[in-house]
Amino acid sequence: MLLWFVSALLLTYNFPDIELTDIEIDAAGTVWLLPVSGQVMIRLDADGEQNRLETGIAGVPSGLAVSPTGRWALSFLSPGMVCKFDQGDILLEELTVSSPGDILFSGFTLWIIDNIHGNIVSADGDVIARNCAGRDSRLCGGRTGQGIVSGPAGVFLIEAGEIPERIAEHGSACYTEDGILLLVDGTLFTMGGDTLFTDLPHLRISASPDGETVILWGDSAPVVLE
Repeated sequence: MLLWFVSALLLTYNFPDIELTDIEIDAAGTVWLLPVSGQVMIRLDADGEQNRLETGIAGVPSGLAVSPTGRWALSFLSPGMVCKFDQGDILLEELTVSSPGDILFSGFTLWIIDNIHGNIVSADGDVIARNCAGRDSRLCGGRTGQGIVSGPAGVFLIEAGEIPERIAEHGSACYTEDGILLLVDGTLFTMGGDTLFTDLPHLRISASPDGETVILWGDSAPVVLE
């Protein structure tokens, strides 16, 4: 078992008992939560402090993205829009997007899942990767120009302009310092390596940019791995 997991399961954040659409972790270790209502975004510090921000947007949220520089964005399947904010939570831009899914900052570019065509596109409409995503798919970032998309169509490694590489038939995945973690049918393991945990009741996985903090979530209370 990797040393990164010796501390086992650690609950270090005070998660509210709400259903979530997305979870992101920023470079400072703050956990960002997007509830299914979409009308509030919640930030959690490791010391338990909670900050709630009213978005003022009525709709169906589909994704949350946080950049290393502190910018962030929300996507809404209905009414079909992506909202970009600066580090001070000031709304910078509203983009009209047809059926957007999850979103991801890749450098200065915003990647968006196109639910209608199953592609990943840029905010300008350029196709990043084809036929690898859908409404229930989630994006995870790596180095600029690279990422992972996880969903019913499978788990794919994606790179701008390249054919997506399927690494699992289904499940969820993220990057860490030690490679790629896969969560498939309740089993957490490293790609091509060790099985770490089994019988987990979670469906999704999110990680901090440095890969040192991982959160398992979906269908059960979130659990933090450190």
